Amino acid sequence: MYITTYLFFDGRCEEAIGLYEECFGAEVLFVMRYKDGPPHLVPPNGEELIFHATVKIGETVLNMSDMLDLEPASFTGFGLLIHVETVDRAETIFGKLSIEGQVKLALEPTPWARLYGIVVDKFGVTWKIQVNR
Repeated sequence: MYITTYLFFDGRCEEAIGLYEECFGAEVLFVMRYKDGPPHLVPPNGEELIFHATVKIGETVLNMSDMLDLEPASFTGFGLLIHVETVDRAETIFGKLSIEGQVKLALEPTPWARLYGIVVDKFGVTWKIQVNR
């Protein structure tokens, strides 16, 4: 048994996949659009939106989709902690996630990590970037 994270975006899933490919080198394993899913679930004018996607970042698999409802996507109550091998890579990832996002804690040395920072990306997903000691 294992658990994977499933992120729901409100019409911006494809854009998020692109950002994560750019930031992390995410590998897209699977993409299915609403037009290819159950016909009764296709939202009005939403045929090209993402019904389900699976991406791999390092050894971690994330599932994503455009969950369309009346509320905007809200990523609260959790954050994704990514362990990065080098300071340079951490700074690059942090910088890319910061574009149109919000820095909560700038990258800095901590007692538990060579470098650690928190950024909320432009979709509202909280990322904790850490370079281990």
